Amino acid sequence: MNYVTVITADVVGSKKIETFEDNFKDTLINFNHSGLLTPFSISRGDEIQALVKGWLSYPEIIRQLRNSCRPLKLRIGIGIGNLADHLSNNSWDLNGPPFHLARKSLEETTMKKTDTCTIFHSWNEEFDVYINSILLLLDSIQSKWTEEQWEAVHAYEEFKTFDLAAQHLNIRLQNVQKRCKAAKWSQVLEAENSLRKIKSYLNQFHPLEGENTNFTL
Repeated sequence: MNYVTVITADVVGSKKIETFEDNFKDTLINFNHSGLLTPFSISRGDEIQALVKGWLSYPEIIRQLRNSCRPLKLRIGIGIGNLADHLSNNSWDLNGPPFHLARKSLEETTMKKTDTCTIFHSWNEEFDVYINSILLLLDSIQSKWTEEQWEAVHAYEEFKTFDLAAQHLNIRLQNVQKRCKAAKWSQVLEAENSLRKIKSYLNQFHPLEGENTNFTL
């Protein structure tokens, strides 16, 4: 079986932008990550979706996607499970449990009062509570980031040092440090690392009938 993560997102406010789809395609084309099995693509008018390797093995994709789509905001639904079809370059052509779970998650985001929301579903509701608690904390932190903090965090992530990030942003090194600290960057990384270790925790939860936790990631 091929176990995967599906990320499906709704772009908030896209219907108010006449040239949304044409302009947004360039954003998605330029979004790259080694964990993607399929690129992000648009369907249903203002929804985007991609298939990711493993079980939440690359949680930073969620944050990086939000950064790439700024100033537009995203409601994001996540599902994990086995892939029923052979892999295609377009995730919208595929089907299986993780796609249904991602759709369920995305539908639940519309019930929230915030435009920036991430919800996760697997086969086990008890397990979902733990994951969604971490995602809620990440959403709460990142929803307060300023434009300058988004830029500093991702420049530092890309260039690995405050000095190189500062050169890229053409600001003082101390300002990059201050912005990353104000954004609680170290705490965000710790939370993402916890999500990345999901495969170590899965066998502690009893699957629903028909699911098997003896899998290889």
